Amino acid sequence: RSTAFMEFAGVENHDDFHTNEDGYIHTQDQRVAYIIYDVALEDLKELENQLLLVASQCIEKDKSNVTGEQFSGSNILGWAHASVDRCAVLLDLWTCETALLEKKCQLLDVYFEAYQHTLDPEERFALAQAITDIMHKRPRFDLKLEYFVNTYKDECTCLQLHLQLLRDIVNQQIDAQREYVHKIWREGQRGDISEFGLPYNVITKQLISLNTSRPTLKNIYLLEFHPSLGLVCVIPKALEYTYQEFYSICRPKTASKASNLEKQVLQLVVDEWLTMEKTETFYSSQIQKDLFAEVLLGDPVLVQEIALSLLEVGADEEKKTDSEKQLFILDSFSTMLELATLCHRLIEVATESTWLARFYKAFAIEAGFGEFHLYLRPMHFESASHREKADHLPPIFITSLLEDDSCVDRYIPSSLPLSIQEIDSHIGKLSFRTRDGVMQLLCPSGIRNMQVILACQVIQKNALLAAVQQASFCYLVQPPHAPDIKVS
Repeated sequence: RSTAFMEFAGVENHDDFHTNEDGYIHTQDQRVAYIIYDVALEDLKELENQLLLVASQCIEKDKSNVTGEQFSGSNILGWAHASVDRCAVLLDLWTCETALLEKKCQLLDVYFEAYQHTLDPEERFALAQAITDIMHKRPRFDLKLEYFVNTYKDECTCLQLHLQLLRDIVNQQIDAQREYVHKIWREGQRGDISEFGLPYNVITKQLISLNTSRPTLKNIYLLEFHPSLGLVCVIPKALEYTYQEFYSICRPKTASKASNLEKQVLQLVVDEWLTMEKTETFYSSQIQKDLFAEVLLGDPVLVQEIALSLLEVGADEEKKTDSEKQLFILDSFSTMLELATLCHRLIEVATESTWLARFYKAFAIEAGFGEFHLYLRPMHFESASHREKADHLPPIFITSLLEDDSCVDRYIPSSLPLSIQEIDSHIGKLSFRTRDGVMQLLCPSGIRNMQVILACQVIQKNALLAAVQQASFCYLVQPPHAPDIKVS
């Protein structure tokens, strides 16, 4: 009904819009008249009351040194602290609040642009919640501090670091999506049924900015959409989880220490993001070429060609009925889909194993173990020594090897291997780089081998995760009278 009503020719535009002139945001109605919402006036009144409370607290801080015995007619001005420049305090407070709101606006612009690209309802709701949380975020005032400037400065720094991280992630994602779309339509559009389901091509005619006030992210084209930007909604959740982990370890006692801790955590995340190495570089050059290159399975056009060639190789149309042909086509495409899923899942798990292996090495060295405890090396039965009376030894704990670990294999490879390569070197041979390598994996034995490879990698990742979590638990366990950890 609403759509039919809006299509009526006599209906005028009743949507309000916002403009930005010299840093001032204005709201205008459909007749270009400047308006202010009643809710905005209520929020402004509430903000004014909060700021007056903060200013009064700062004035009372200096007056708290005056005791009741000093109250007299001659000391009434000192008790009232008339020497405090209240206009200067209010000016400082309003300047700090303006700077905080400006940082909020810059961060909200990035989330709002990502929101306009998002199509999934759950992701849109999560982004809307993140925007709401930022709008209602207030400085954590420490009543023990003499003044409020440092509190606002820490909050602005946190918002700036959050903005720097988010903007760089989103811009890189836009570049990756543009490269992916260009790879798909490198030969142009033919308009046939084979193009159904592919992302739309970008018409590179006119660049625009979704944010009318100032460009927050990369300028995009008029009909350019990137629904994958909806995953931005997980970034604030990850940042909050990371901060809570550090909070449980450091246990700051005051609001200023908590704010300073969040600033250090965000700085650590930004530095880690800017200096992050590609995880595939930790593996050998051969694994990088065969698994992480994504030359074939990362291109839907090449995947389509491989699927069609799979039908040509195995199809025998003269000896199959129509139902058998349909079943064969369904099985062939299901096999292709399963192989692509196994490949991407293996890349994901191998990437997670890389980071967990780095943490495991760090904890092992700190605990007094060598790096070789991370690796295994398969031994052939021919090279094992024979014993006539082999006793059944009880399980050996790794702590018993601290003083004498001569019985441990000190094998340290030059690069990180896949988990299957520590057990069987034959099954671990795979290649997604060439068409022949993919065709070999599409046979039933190839699919079974890929399932075994993925299962071994998942087991290794879970074992590393359990070891890292158990090792990191010692940081959470502190003595009953442990001193407070100072956060500089």
